Amino acid sequence: MLLAGFLLAGVACNQAPSEKATEEPTTAAPATPTTTAPLTMEQSAEGKWVIMDGQKTALYEVFIYDNGADYEAEGLIRVVKNGKIGYADAKTYAIVIEPQFDCAFPFENGKAKVSNQCKTVKDGEHSIWESEAWQYVDKQGKF
Repeated sequence: MLLAGFLLAGVACNQAPSEKATEEPTTAAPATPTTTAPLTMEQSAEGKWVIMDGQKTALYEVFIYDNGADYEAEGLIRVVKNGKIGYADAKTYAIVIEPQFDCAFPFENGKAKVSNQCKTVKDGEHSIWESEAWQYVDKQGKF
């Protein structure tokens, strides 16, 4: 109660003579919280693994490894957009490194082996990537 008295006295002292002490202070309407629906990984009707937004729009595909969605390595998964490979957070599915590589291995010891000059070569029932221009990228996308 004592605090309320001081506050009212402060308001009365700071008011111009023409203002009434009984006016209600105006308050701004509370801000409407804006939340973005989380991204999800789902299998499409065609059998592809894709990352979807809250409106169920496929944003990009998940890289397929060993007949399934790519596995998490150091918190990242590989994703594919417009035929290029990049990396997304394994929990939120947000892009961390934009898809820009023709070939990209999982992260290991903080770096991933990538190339834009590679070819896919059959090795028995599997395929392997070969390149003479491998580079290493860190989790910030720096070479």
